[in-house]
Amino acid sequence: MEIKQTMSSLRERYFFKMVETLFSYLFTILDPNSDSTVSRLVRRTERLTILFQVVRTGLNKSNSANFNAYGYRRFNRMDLIIWSLSLINIVRFTVLIFNPSDSVSFYLGDPLFRSKDHQILLIVATAAFIIMITFREWALAFEAKGKFHILTVWSVCRNSFKPNDLQLDKINVKRFRFLVYSISFIVYYFMMFVPLFMAFIFFTLLLSNSWTYKIPELAFFGILWSISTIFAISILFNSAIGQSWYLICSLSFHLFRLHHLLDLVNFAVNRSHHVILIDKDIRTFCLITIRRLNDYEVAARQLRYLFLCYFFVFSFAGDIYIFLGLIVRVYSEFFANLLAILGFTILLAIGVFGFVFGNFISKLNELTIKLHQLSAKSRLSVPTASKVLELMDRVAGPYNGIKIGDFCTLDKSFFIRFILENLSALMLFTINIGPLIQ
Repeated sequence: MEIKQTMSSLRERYFFKMVETLFSYLFTILDPNSDSTVSRLVRRTERLTILFQVVRTGLNKSNSANFNAYGYRRFNRMDLIIWSLSLINIVRFTVLIFNPSDSVSFYLGDPLFRSKDHQILLIVATAAFIIMITFREWALAFEAKGKFHILTVWSVCRNSFKPNDLQLDKINVKRFRFLVYSISFIVYYFMMFVPLFMAFIFFTLLLSNSWTYKIPELAFFGILWSISTIFAISILFNSAIGQSWYLICSLSFHLFRLHHLLDLVNFAVNRSHHVILIDKDIRTFCLITIRRLNDYEVAARQLRYLFLCYFFVFSFAGDIYIFLGLIVRVYSEFFANLLAILGFTILLAIGVFGFVFGNFISKLNELTIKLHQLSAKSRLSVPTASKVLELMDRVAGPYNGIKIGDFCTLDKSFFIRFILENLSALMLFTINIGPLIQ
């Protein structure tokens, strides 16, 4: 008897110790000024993106193609599960939209059975599934083609944030480290929260429907179908979030490298009265700057259509959510407010992204001004002066900056134009679609 009690107490102690370790692992606030803690958070977020099938290899620089004989990327078991569940749910929602039969609604577990705005919400859910599964396949095909290495330029941050490895000075390393810490912290816990949030949404829709308690078949099949839907949509939604983590961190790395170059040329301009600048150092600086601009241009050019997809799809989704939440007030007050908050969050995130990375063009203009000042204050030889002129011509080129498709480049004015475009879209929705729904 005493042995059994001892064993049970040991099991309880081991269980609580394991729970304590898990919670300390998940919810410990890391020190953003420590290399080891931030690198550990980066590795943790990378593992989470691999777990949710955002990417296959993470920050490993793998350029090998991963296609089969028919030209499609190779599927693993998890891909087949996600594809199957997504297609099944798309067909399920489509049938629920066009088939008014009650028995079909019972066996397909319609969470919005005889609810207000039944069809419009199912249409939005179907469109969301189609868009997210397409986006996920595009992102994974992008990795399978060996192009993902442009997003892994900061892969050394998994181990440390050494200035020599990052080719940055200590001040910019600290700034970049804090930014990586902030983005990784937000993305990590957001991805952890998504399955719980989706479960809350779908089970709330099901359990708040009074018909669920009157029809046992609807309750039983509704719970079963909700589990598959929550699993699929959590994976798909986290695919977009995880991909944005790689995009933001890699672009931030390029931006801070430009800040570092700007600090160097500022230092050279301020010291040019007291120190004779060596032509060799200036030529080396010009070569490094051109090389970094070329790296940034390659990344921006290969990602321009991915950015177009992000901006168009997510801004359109944000407009739809705000329209349904604030203007139409679909389903219930709580659900409408939730949609409106989600829409505002999406648009705010896109606007902040455009505002921050539109700073790249401004920094290039500032670099051009500093190069003019450096040329005027220093006695440069003809080869060095021509190299500086070559750099200024490279900086002034139209191919710099982040491209949104083939027709837009992010700059400081993008944030204002983005707000105006979305306001006009909301006005069009309200005038043309609002009366049809209401």
